[in-house]
Amino acid sequence: MATFTLLMTQSPLSGSSHYLALDFARALFAAGHSLQRVFFYQDAVYVGLNGQTPIQGQQPLLQAWQELAATHQVPLQLCIANALRRGVVDTTEQQRYNLPAETLASGFELAGLGEMASACQESDRVIRF
Repeated sequence: MATFTLLMTQSPLSGSSHYLALDFARALFAAGHSLQRVFFYQDAVYVGLNGQTPIQGQQPLLQAWQELAATHQVPLQLCIANALRRGVVDTTEQQRYNLPAETLASGFELAGLGEMASACQESDRVIRF
């Protein structure tokens, strides 16, 4: 079976790429493949922003990613540089920059591009959404 990494680049607020990626990930697991990590880059980091309220009747993406990660032990990594620029910070960065509050949702972690480089080397396939 193959090992995959997903690279998310689009905002969760526009388009359907996050829904397609979640469906793809579920299909991977159903077929016996593994998902090494999901790396969120550029505006995709907004998915890890705590306190989001989804549109009424729409599946909450934050919760869907958290459930996928919890069920299959998949790391959800936000590019730290992109996240900081967009106000998505963990406790460490909140204290470092003296910001009012941590805004990173549970189940997500901040990571550098080195993590994505490692994923490219260790995965059989990297799929970009």
